[in-house]
Amino acid sequence: HKPPPASQYSTMLFRLSLAALLAAHVAADATDVEYQNWAAKTYRADDKEAVERGQALSCVLCNLLTKTVIKTHNLNKQKPREERYSQEQTQEVLLDFCDSAAAPLARNLQGYEQDAKMICKRVVRENIGDMLDAASLGEDVKEFCTEQKLCTMNYKGMEKMMELVKKVGEQQATEDAEKRRQAAMEEL
Repeated sequence: HKPPPASQYSTMLFRLSLAALLAAHVAADATDVEYQNWAAKTYRADDKEAVERGQALSCVLCNLLTKTVIKTHNLNKQKPREERYSQEQTQEVLLDFCDSAAAPLARNLQGYEQDAKMICKRVVRENIGDMLDAASLGEDVKEFCTEQKLCTMNYKGMEKMMELVKKVGEQQATEDAEKRRQAAMEEL
């Protein structure tokens, strides 16, 4: 039995590699079924205010996730190949971020924690592969959210808005603390 010529072997290896890459890409950026099931029960197109809050939340989360992907990519460039974070590890970290960030983000944007969590996880599950690919190829990942139409505001604008949201949140916390202090003083 004679082995196939090198050209056939190369072609076969190329096809297998291409098929594996395609399968990984499709799996990584497939529709988030968990989100779709949740949205089917909760989404109301006629609730314009909720839709707008959801879009704003998606934009904020996408840009926060983009920032994390950029940091992860930069960390990976400094590590030996075998120690680099995989897409799965990065996705796991981002999904954990969604769990921890949902409550404060929802509070700051006057939304619901479960909405924030589900939207965040959807953005991660449906976009992580493309975000990491773009970073690996040296593309300007900061514009990912606007290019994917997840956001109407660019990265710089979003950073400014996040600073404003943070200041408003801090101001609200200060006002709330002052109200509690005054209420406690009145009880005395």
